[in-house]
Amino acid sequence: MRLTYHPELFDTPSVEHARAIILTGEGSTTDERWQKETPWICGLLAEHIPLTPDSVVVDYGCGIGRVSKELIARHGCRVLGVDISAKMRAMAADYVQSDRFVAVAPDMFDGLVANGFMADAAITIWVLQHCLTPGDDMSRINAALKPNATLFVLNNIYRAVPTREQTWSNDGIDIKATLDRNFQLLHTGKPPEEVTPRDLKDIIFWSFYAPKAATR
Repeated sequence: MRLTYHPELFDTPSVEHARAIILTGEGSTTDERWQKETPWICGLLAEHIPLTPDSVVVDYGCGIGRVSKELIARHGCRVLGVDISAKMRAMAADYVQSDRFVAVAPDMFDGLVANGFMADAAITIWVLQHCLTPGDDMSRINAALKPNATLFVLNNIYRAVPTREQTWSNDGIDIKATLDRNFQLLHTGKPPEEVTPRDLKDIIFWSFYAPKAATR
């Protein structure tokens, strides 16, 4: 069967619906995952990335700004969110409610990078599994990173590409292997059981990377 990429699945009608797509239950609930996972992610980031009010972070696939909001509250950093969904970008502005946050479309992000924008760090959480051509998204992120920047990834091992015919499809691309080819691996692991939904415990990973330019 020929499958048709369907990113419009992320054009959600409400914050509640957006939350349910951003964090599906997977043996838990959206609310439980939101409450447990968000502070754990930000705590892990703080252990590996020295964020300050002068730091600029790219939240690639920011959704409604779940992690952006927490990072700004903890560190006072500036966050540039990037998301393909105009509706989620609009919701993010309302959810984060900070002058230190803005969300843009990927094309706008490319324009900013072409004009000299560089970030101190980037995060992409539950995003690369959904991208049509994740290698292109990795290149886009890499182009925005300072030589000493750090990329954090939290992702499924398996792909979940939105399609019109099957909702979620696994096209077989190995996200972890693709990341390891395109970046310098610094640290990797799995989330602790207390923040991992039952159905995800064997199929997820987190990793920190240095940008490709830093390895040359």
